[in-house]
Amino acid sequence: MPTCQHCHQKWTWEQTMKRTFTIDTAYICPYCEEKQYATKKSRIQFSLLIIIPLAALLLNAFNIPAWFIFSWLILGSIVVLSLFPAVLKLTNTEEFFF
Repeated sequence: MPTCQHCHQKWTWEQTMKRTFTIDTAYICPYCEEKQYATKKSRIQFSLLIIIPLAALLLNAFNIPAWFIFSWLILGSIVVLSLFPAVLKLTNTEEFFF
């Protein structure tokens, strides 16, 4: 679970998920209200996790039944979203992706 770099409080899974679904790149700490940013490493790890559900689209080339592809897409998305709080690490400064 992510830990605020300002107040050093560990966020819960629910708090992390609430702050994940925002448009802003900054995460506001639920304890001290300071802006936190995802580290470059955690953004790269999350990008790699996205491959899990997207692999279902590649299965379409092998004549796999549509129900299996759809199930893989849904279950893969659930796995990725549930693992996101475990992958997220925070920093006080915004790091560029490249």
